[in-house]
Amino acid sequence: MIIIWLSLFAGLSKKKRLRINPLGTVVLTDSVYIDMQPIKTSDYLEFLSDIRRSYTPALHDSIAKLPIYNLSPSIAHHLYDSLPMDSVFYKRMLTRTWVVRANDVRVYDIDYHLINSKFYNYPVVNVNYYQIFEYCRWRTDKVKLYYAVKCKTLRQRKKYPINFKYRPVKRLEWEKAITLFFEDIGKTSKDINNTEVNNNVSAYITDGKKQFYYQSDNVAEYLEDDFLAIGFNWNAKYGIGDINYAYYSKPTDWISFRCACEILSDTINKPIVETEKPKKAPKEKKIKNAKPKKKKGIKLENLKR
Repeated sequence: MIIIWLSLFAGLSKKKRLRINPLGTVVLTDSVYIDMQPIKTSDYLEFLSDIRRSYTPALHDSIAKLPIYNLSPSIAHHLYDSLPMDSVFYKRMLTRTWVVRANDVRVYDIDYHLINSKFYNYPVVNVNYYQIFEYCRWRTDKVKLYYAVKCKTLRQRKKYPINFKYRPVKRLEWEKAITLFFEDIGKTSKDINNTEVNNNVSAYITDGKKQFYYQSDNVAEYLEDDFLAIGFNWNAKYGIGDINYAYYSKPTDWISFRCACEILSDTINKPIVETEKPKKAPKEKKIKNAKPKKKKGIKLENLKR
């Protein structure tokens, strides 16, 4: 009996896991889900395309005020139409690199990975911190809109996270993921990367399973707080086989990133606690003025007689 009660208590202390994982993620902890693979160039191009459709950081607060379910798609479209395209923001989100032009002139221009369809399934590279931050915020907004339109009732909406945010992966989360999915990483590395170092970023080839993918001889990954996980990357400068950490200084063609989805507290999925109704104050009893009692004895009238 004691064991049963202890197990019940242990279950109450943990957060209840979601019925359906946030899009593109696998479970890492009770409140954190991590992307199965790094953000691809095609994913980042979707972000840029949405900016051209008038998405800006100014929409973030407006989206947070919309209903979380039974949202009409026309409202979302109207929200976009209400703002003009922010061309300055769009240009700041374009990844760039040094490109050789005619006469061997080197120009810092738009990254060729964004232009060539060959790289659509490759991890996005040459990203800076500001671009990573804005991508995570945009992804949070888009997934919230998706859930709000998809779910017609509150019961349907409760299957998905209510309050959440996508953000860069933290160092401790990365180490936990490497530990949990080490066998998958080794298998992926053995099956796909059985050649020498390519000296270039390569596409992620997955088997369709919903699992954590990390290929050796590919890109390093950005971690929150300006850290990089390096060692399992194609850049021979840092060697192959051991995971090390370095500070993130500038965008390069061997650095990518993946997102973590953190589940935040909400009031929708919690049981409603009924508040006690205030007790009515007792009615004050009215004190009646007592009439003076008649004294027994000889009256004054009788003495005059």
